[in-house]
Amino acid sequence: MAYTGLLPVSLHMIWGLFMTLLIVLLQCLVFGFFIGSGKTIKRVVAENGLGGDWVQKTKEYKNQSYPALMLAIMAMLLAAAAGGAVSVGFLPSAVHQGLIWISLILNARSLWISYQVITQNVKAIHLINREIVRLKEEGKIQARSSQDRELTQAPLPPRNLPTPTSKYYFLAGAVWVPYLYMRWSLGSRNFPFWPFLVLSGSLWLIGWFNSRKKS
Repeated sequence: MAYTGLLPVSLHMIWGLFMTLLIVLLQCLVFGFFIGSGKTIKRVVAENGLGGDWVQKTKEYKNQSYPALMLAIMAMLLAAAAGGAVSVGFLPSAVHQGLIWISLILNARSLWISYQVITQNVKAIHLINREIVRLKEEGKIQARSSQDRELTQAPLPPRNLPTPTSKYYFLAGAVWVPYLYMRWSLGSRNFPFWPFLVLSGSLWLIGWFNSRKKS
């Protein structure tokens, strides 16, 4: 769109930021799929006494896809950062264009690898379900009620959850990300400063007040 002139120059930076976030979130969605399916397979294998080969397969799926995913994410972030540096004159446009093409190739490769691995993962899930059905029909697995599972399972160790006030401190810092992008990447020297200061300060005060109240 940029090369053919279909995208106005004024929207180039905003569209680039949107596409960068979209691609990174898409790759993180693939991460989430492997994490979720891996935990589910481990739980099902443990509950039904299946072989440990299934759990090993989930690790192999992650090892096949994670390097390409991380490389694609890093390339996309570098390309977007280079675009901001070009807008303020820190880098020549050729660097940004080269990184964009590299990022495009790496993301296409990553998504193709992820598609193949996800297909194998889904097939493995179907095979696990069929094996469980077969073992139940042969009487080698006895269906247990949820109450029986609760009695036989060991209690889970306590989790160290983040304090409820930590999210306010995180948001107070995250507020400055769009301001820094508009101020330095887009080069908007007249972009207002005070709304971000008020919002960040308000979030910080809410977090501080809640932490004092709980203590």
